[in-house]
Amino acid sequence: MTTQPKTPAPSQAPPQRDMTQFSFDLDESMIQIIHGEFDPEKVSAAYAELVKATPAEKLPAAAQKFFEDWGTRWMNRSLELGEKYSDRTYDMLREAADKTGVLAFPLIPERFVEIAYLSTQPIYTVPIVENGARGLTFKMAFCDYYKGFREKVGEEIADKLHCKHMCLSACHTAFEAFGFKVTAGMDYTMPEDGFCQFSIRRAEPTISHT
Repeated sequence: MTTQPKTPAPSQAPPQRDMTQFSFDLDESMIQIIHGEFDPEKVSAAYAELVKATPAEKLPAAAQKFFEDWGTRWMNRSLELGEKYSDRTYDMLREAADKTGVLAFPLIPERFVEIAYLSTQPIYTVPIVENGARGLTFKMAFCDYYKGFREKVGEEIADKLHCKHMCLSACHTAFEAFGFKVTAGMDYTMPEDGFCQFSIRRAEPTISHT
């Protein structure tokens, strides 16, 4: 005998979503443009060429520069097209932030982080761990960049995660585009934990002793 699922009682109804649980309706043309320019296959092939041409002892520094450049360009393009292909949710968020003076951090930069990842990764949503006054934390369990690097340069080099600089650079770029000084760090890694997790926090103000 099969049991029909129970209909939740009114008191069990899901709570109303607040502004930290928004969902953007991203333009498909924008997604296709970003994917075409930052296709994981394209980035993986370029990285493989770098590895081939760089002495092992110089690879960490060369790879960091390589991925920081890709990450900055990836996010700048996402920022450019994200403004061009706006959506109602984003417009409402900007309006609320302008009126209240809050919500802008971290929610507005978060939109562009989501645009970048949703345009290049095999996912439908970006898993958000935290987005509040402390900052933004998100994870990535499926990454076509990492997959491509392992295929192109082998597990040993790919697992050094030089590619983290692409994500960290992209996050910095997204937040600093809106005037937020931040620090970006990596909490978990794909080789050790099965997923990457990044946290972006407001930078602590520098105290002058002069």
